[in-house]
Amino acid sequence: MSAQITTVIPTYRRPRLLYRAIRSVLSQSYPHLEVHVYDNASGDGTPQVVAELAKRDPRVKYHCHNCNIGMMENFAYGISHVETPFFSILSDDDFLFPDFFATATEALAEHRSATLFFGGLLFFDGGQVVAAPVETWNIEGRVDSPTIFRAPSTGAWITWTSSLLRTERVIATGGFRPELGYGSDVELLLRLAVRSAAIVSRKPCAVMNLHHGSASAADHGQEYSSDKILTLFESVENEIARARDEGALLPEQACSMQRMIRDGLEWRLFRRAFVLLAQEYRDSAVEVAETLRVRCGKPSLAAVVRLVAGANPIGLAIRAWLRLLRRARRTLTRRTRDRRYEQYARLVERARNDLECEDSEPLRNATLSVA
Repeated sequence: MSAQITTVIPTYRRPRLLYRAIRSVLSQSYPHLEVHVYDNASGDGTPQVVAELAKRDPRVKYHCHNCNIGMMENFAYGISHVETPFFSILSDDDFLFPDFFATATEALAEHRSATLFFGGLLFFDGGQVVAAPVETWNIEGRVDSPTIFRAPSTGAWITWTSSLLRTERVIATGGFRPELGYGSDVELLLRLAVRSAAIVSRKPCAVMNLHHGSASAADHGQEYSSDKILTLFESVENEIARARDEGALLPEQACSMQRMIRDGLEWRLFRRAFVLLAQEYRDSAVEVAETLRVRCGKPSLAAVVRLVAGANPIGLAIRAWLRLLRRARRTLTRRTRDRRYEQYARLVERARNDLECEDSEPLRNATLSVA
């Protein structure tokens, strides 16, 4: 008997994008699934759009909160109500490719010790594919616990949009922690990877949309403060320590994983400070420096950041150089990216056209909000 999958879609005032997201799940070549939509009291045309899709396909389920409970709490609510062996999380502005679940379930059936599947994820800015982060991990296939930690340690993106998770393992490791904010998905995936293997595939499985109303783009990353990043990784370090104490990890494995976490964290914060300086967010860069000094015990790195953030001649010159370097890098990256991701862009456009071509009365009357 094939395992059932629940896709949790939290939503708020994006009926048109939600329509596309739901259809991308219903269009999966793997049929054993349900779509659970959790409406954060949108008060617009969302119920009508979901109702029409549910009328066509009973696999669509809908719940509307009486009031807005917050974005991360809505994710947590949806995850806590999953009853199937596997689940995925899909933001209402993203969408899946048709073979995602078939690819993931086949891989997880072959490797029953693996807790989660990471598929290829494409970042799309409305005009171009701007990144394919799983490609930068330089790992593929079944990977054991320490190996998956190379992804965040190199600064690469890791998220759940193209992930399929075993429900029982999520529950066993403490579930989803909304208090960690936007990075809660990263923390959950890394916490799961502490105790079990994962499957990594570069095959494109999902698209994350970057637009002015998306949580990923709206604040230019400012919501991901240095303290929140540190708290996130400290939570994963604590899970590593628990796994070691319980005998789930050998001491040398735990040491290796904690070292990768700590080295990757310090590099991520130091790099973040210079990105902020290139953008002229000097106060934010100084906050990162304070985190490096106080909570990471790296006064020398903090001193470098403070020097560059200052009004001294050295700081002024380095920041001017950083701005020039950033512009040059963006130009070079854009040219390289356009050639490299041309095939991905065509794939995204075909998928969008297939998912958006069908019109309906509730959809035409729905609020056109994308924020």
